[in-house]
Amino acid sequence: MNEFKFTAEENSFIIEAEGKKLRVSFEEKSLNWEDAQKWCKENGGGDESVDNLRLLAKYREPINKKLEALGKETLGGWIWSNERSYITPKAIAFVVRLNIGFVDDYGQNLNAYVRAVSAL
Repeated sequence: MNEFKFTAEENSFIIEAEGKKLRVSFEEKSLNWEDAQKWCKENGGGDESVDNLRLLAKYREPINKKLEALGKETLGGWIWSNERSYITPKAIAFVVRLNIGFVDDYGQNLNAYVRAVSAL
C-alpha cells in the first residue's frame, strides 16, 4: 500500500492516499439513492464517486483501526456512489461494497448506506 494519512476532525475524517485527499463524514445513513444524494450535499459531500469510494475500500483496514480507536462507526457496507447507470439512469445507480471494493448496480428506490465525501 502507498503512503496513507488519517486526520480526525469534529464531524469527519480526512484521508490522504495516492495523490487524493478526501473528507469523509463519521456519520453513516441508510437511505434510497435520491435521499442519499440530498443528505450528502447537506452534509458537505458531493464527491461520492465510485473511484473515491474504492479508495476508501482499499484503505478500509487502516481507516477502521483509527475509527475504532475514536469510538466511531467503521466502514464496511454497501455505500451509494453519486453515479447512475448509463443504461437505466432513472432506476439504477452504483454502489461500492467497502469491505472488498466490489462495485455493483442497485435499484435507486432501495436503501443502502451513504457517507458524505468531499475531495479537498
